[in-house]
Amino acid sequence: MEDKKSDVKQKDTKIQEDCIFSEENVNTGRQPEFDYLRTLGVCAIILTHFYLSFSQGIFFELIIYICYILKAAALQMLMGMGMRYSRHHESTNYIARGFVLLTQSQYVNIIRSTLPSIFAYWATGYKKFVSSAMLILQADILSHAGFACIFLGILKKMKLSDKCILIISIIMNFANWAFFKLMKPPSNFLLSQILGYFLLTDAEAYFPLCSYFMFVAFGYWLGGIYQKISNKDKFYNRVLIFGLPIVTIYFYCRVHYKFLDLPPLISNENYSGMLPPEGFATCLVNLVVLALYYKLDKLLKGTPDFVSHCGKNLNQYYIITDTITIQMRIFWVATKGEKALLTLKYPTVVCFCLLCFARYLIDFNKKYIHFTIIGLKNPWRNIAFILIWLATIIIVIYIYPRVEQFATMWNDYLIEN
Repeated sequence: MEDKKSDVKQKDTKIQEDCIFSEENVNTGRQPEFDYLRTLGVCAIILTHFYLSFSQGIFFELIIYICYILKAAALQMLMGMGMRYSRHHESTNYIARGFVLLTQSQYVNIIRSTLPSIFAYWATGYKKFVSSAMLILQADILSHAGFACIFLGILKKMKLSDKCILIISIIMNFANWAFFKLMKPPSNFLLSQILGYFLLTDAEAYFPLCSYFMFVAFGYWLGGIYQKISNKDKFYNRVLIFGLPIVTIYFYCRVHYKFLDLPPLISNENYSGMLPPEGFATCLVNLVVLALYYKLDKLLKGTPDFVSHCGKNLNQYYIITDTITIQMRIFWVATKGEKALLTLKYPTVVCFCLLCFARYLIDFNKKYIHFTIIGLKNPWRNIAFILIWLATIIIVIYIYPRVEQFATMWNDYLIEN
């Protein structure tokens, strides 16, 4: 009798080991592969922005292809997955978090390019700096994250399922592309720019909500499944077996052939418009990269310190490095002219130093200063938020009438290299 019970227990144990998914949430806690992909994504963005601002270093083409294949979609997908692992995942928490991200985005826009451009304009009288200052309104990755959190919070408040949210995001994506191709955007640039936060327009709209919300929705849906993975080795083995050949063939064809009437891989239309076929392929390639990083982490038997640090401080790395890059560019143009930008030597080494400096600033602030606008306690936090939005309105009122030609991604920001 005992032998039969033992056989049954062994069979149950074998069945559990063979199962990839559990009925309960068993895969909780920190996921090291998320930190690896966050680090790769933010490093690709940092390097791309620096190369495009100054000089096309020896790794430029490689970084551009990584950035256009993984895209910022990797970070948006991870944001959706990370929201599953957050301690605060009520709809009201998402909406509040979204407003904080929007405010943070405006703060970054002000200090990153707008105020330096205004000061450069006052010092030189160079009209192009006025155009750059107008980038205080731009649909960048932080503003998209803010709108995505708010929109997801609203959908969750409506008690919609994860699958329903994913379907809505796909419909939004198709509608976004149809709007861009079939409808003429507003002739007023300010209206077109504000619309660019939600739809792809002829203004500055790298990350419209309707284009990139699909990745947040996919990540949120996948995160619900991910928490139920009881055997990650088998899960990622299957991802690699089926996913790796698919994404390899797909992106080989995207690079070498034109098909499905998709825009070229390396193009603003593709990066910002993100039609569903490209979106699904990007989600799959990000999942494949997660699988490879999972294998790497097991091989290394621990996550490297920089990867963990970057994964935990993603926004700070992006804000510090991008702010310094743009401010350096503005200062360089104001003092030496735009043609001097291409004279910068060893941009890859400079980027590495910039990453090290960002880490030093983050650690220094945490150890000695302990200051972030988000971390302020009320009423100072509310006062800071009001001042940021008030400054945005005042700057737009001051700058907008003075702009002769608006700088956007479509005209390469009026760069004359």
